[in-house]
Parts: sequence; structure tokens; C-alpha cells
Amino acid sequence: MQAAATPEVFVYIRAIMAMIIGLSLTRLLTGLAGIVQSPKKHRVYHVHLGWVASMFLFIIHFWWWEYRLGSLVVITFGVYLFLISFCCLFYFLSVLLFPTSIEEYGDYEDYFISGAYGSSACWR
Repeated sequence: MQAAATPEVFVYIRAIMAMIIGLSLTRLLTGLAGIVQSPKKHRVYHVHLGWVASMFLFIIHFWWWEYRLGSLVVITFGVYLFLISFCCLFYFLSVLLFPTSIEEYGDYEDYFISGAYGSSACWR
């Protein structure tokens, strides 16, 4: 495997990472905006909001940490693949927190519990 040592490669990697991280933040903010726009449509669950806040802070921290990647002298394909996969993980976790539709669950509490235990019917 050939390693890249030019500054342009780092800018390229940061641009791709920023796009994926930006999609993650967009998903979280869109979900929160939906809650603010229609607060009675789906009942809010405080544990769910805690996970959203935690994910938001984790993404912001990673974006800040990403700046330090400029100090790497050589970036191999393995490092590149790891970084892109890590960013994709943020997006997937954001989608899990705010799926496209939770109509089949009713509210965020049922959605949260059904993901953890399979069915929320036993908890009611």
C-alpha cells in the first residue's frame, strides 16, 4: 500500500469527513426541529433527548479533534478507511436516533424501548 504525504490529501480527507459528519448533524438537528415544530405529534422521551444531546456533543468533539489530523506526516489507506468508517458510524447512529418514520411505534419512548427489548407491549 502506498502512503500519501502531501497536504492536499489531508484536505481531501477532511472534506469527505466533513460531508459525512455534516449529514449526521443535519439528521440530529432535523429531528430536533421536528419535535419543536410538532411537539404533540410524538411524545418526547427524556432518555431519547439525552442520547441526542450526547451524540451531538460526540460529533462536535470529533469534528474538533479532526483538526489535529493535520499533524499526521503520512496517511495510509488503512487510516483513511478507519476515519471514513468512523464518520459513517456517526451517521448511522444519528439515523437510529431519528428514523424516517416512527409512526409504527407511536412515540419516542416506545421506539426507544422497542429497540432495546424487541417489543414495548410487555412494558405497558
